[in-house]
Amino acid sequence: MKKYFVRPAAPNDIEAVYDLIAAQNTDDYGEALTTIDDLRKSWQNLDLENDTCTAHADGKLAGYAELRDGDSPFIYLADRNNVDLGFQLLTIMEEQALGRKREKVHLVTRISERNNLLLQLFASNGYKSDLSFRIMEIVMSEPPPAPQWPDRISARTFILAQDEDAAYQADEEAARDKGYHDPLSFQGWVKRVGMDRESFDPSLWFLAVEENEIVGLASNVYVHETNTGWVEHLSVRPAWRNKGIGKSLLLHTFGEFYQRHIQRVKLSVDSNSLPGGAPHLYESVGMQTIQRYRIYKKELQM
Repeated sequence: MKKYFVRPAAPNDIEAVYDLIAAQNTDDYGEALTTIDDLRKSWQNLDLENDTCTAHADGKLAGYAELRDGDSPFIYLADRNNVDLGFQLLTIMEEQALGRKREKVHLVTRISERNNLLLQLFASNGYKSDLSFRIMEIVMSEPPPAPQWPDRISARTFILAQDEDAAYQADEEAARDKGYHDPLSFQGWVKRVGMDRESFDPSLWFLAVEENEIVGLASNVYVHETNTGWVEHLSVRPAWRNKGIGKSLLLHTFGEFYQRHIQRVKLSVDSNSLPGGAPHLYESVGMQTIQRYRIYKKELQM
């Protein structure tokens, strides 16, 4: 068995760690899902000594693991077949989570269905999955159709220092009937929707409003490295559903991206919302499923 020098990540590891993450993301999802600036900001919120681990061999980075939010282990391997190193890093992450001396630790992670090693590694170590997501995509060769807004509903751009609280309240209301949703504080919501990232661009956030009331939200982001738009989150409050607002928000988003010469747009959606749910909506505007990933969970007790 190959010997690895294992230690916490250090600030000067960031470029090598980013290259490793980007390479695995590209294999798993077709593109890097983060930028080095995003990683740098993420590390500012991590305790590198206790939340990260690197493995080195022959002077090269062979693996990296981090524990996000104290309970979300993520593992990246230079060799996608290196099950021994994967198990070693996962064990370290679980020990670090338990070391926080809580009565119970609920571990959660996300794994691409293309990454057989990590799927098998987590499953064989007690992680269970009952939640699957699709990644869907549209590549536009011509302008999308204009949105058809219901009576009294219109769209406008998100305004910083004005819309944050109302958008948070509307988005949380829209998420309450999702079986996997955990209520978020305002700061938790800010992090979830990416308002704290370098890539946050309020001109790509669109609100569906009735008079001055927010009834739906499309929070979008542009990934410069791949010239790709992402619909990070789409929500419509329950009382305003089944009126075409979600579809109109999508078409409005596509139109804005197209005007900016961004023809590829992606999003992720819960696979289990079929039949007649969100995937059907996205298919109706021309999006196709290109990849899938699963959420794995495990409970640890002291």
